[in-house]
Amino acid sequence: MLWLVALGLALLYWELILAEGAHLGPRVVTWTYDVVARRYDRIKNFDLETEAGLLGLPLAEALVEVEQPRLLDVAAGTGRTARALLRQAAFDGTIVNLDLSGPMLTLGRRECAGWPGRAAWVRGPADRLPFPPEAFEAVTCLEALEFFPDARTALAECLRVLRPGGLLVVTNRIGLEAWLMPGKTFSRRAFERLLREYPLADLRVQPWQMDYDLAWAVKSPVVSRQQPDRFG
Repeated sequence: MLWLVALGLALLYWELILAEGAHLGPRVVTWTYDVVARRYDRIKNFDLETEAGLLGLPLAEALVEVEQPRLLDVAAGTGRTARALLRQAAFDGTIVNLDLSGPMLTLGRRECAGWPGRAAWVRGPADRLPFPPEAFEAVTCLEALEFFPDARTALAECLRVLRPGGLLVVTNRIGLEAWLMPGKTFSRRAFERLLREYPLADLRVQPWQMDYDLAWAVKSPVVSRQQPDRFG
């Protein structure tokens, strides 16, 4: 009997702590983030200077030719992407931050108070984005794909609200942490195949932040099942 209790506790620890509730649905995932919201940046070892260099600057450079771009950050959490991008002098646009966790959005709004009018905060799901088609010049979805009920539906929604020629940036969890989430992550090759199911061009996948691959791509105006990878 004791071994059954120990097994149950181990499984609970694995699913709620190690896998962050990924297999238990969006309500449980959202609850876990509600609970840790105040400690989230510390848990993730968030450093604004590092994030600005690894994410904010490349995003700003990619959007520099677009006048006042609108960017949607799906599963924005505490607004880490917004904080990294808004401090870039080259970025003159606005960011809409979407997440299901109210406490995470509240903290993000507070952290971005220094950029009034540049960031909006919306509570909503990734698989039913509350925005019209082609509403954004860029869409990011970072460190979140593994927590959605269906990754393909979420990606389709990201592409729906992205204008043709717009930038998509999305991550896939890899390494040991990915093994702790069976069925919720992809190998690098499978991740690239998945992205090529959508009308995307200039697809580039690169290692990022140790436990993730980061994909950059442009929404093609022509729907195609297979897009060339110009980056080889």
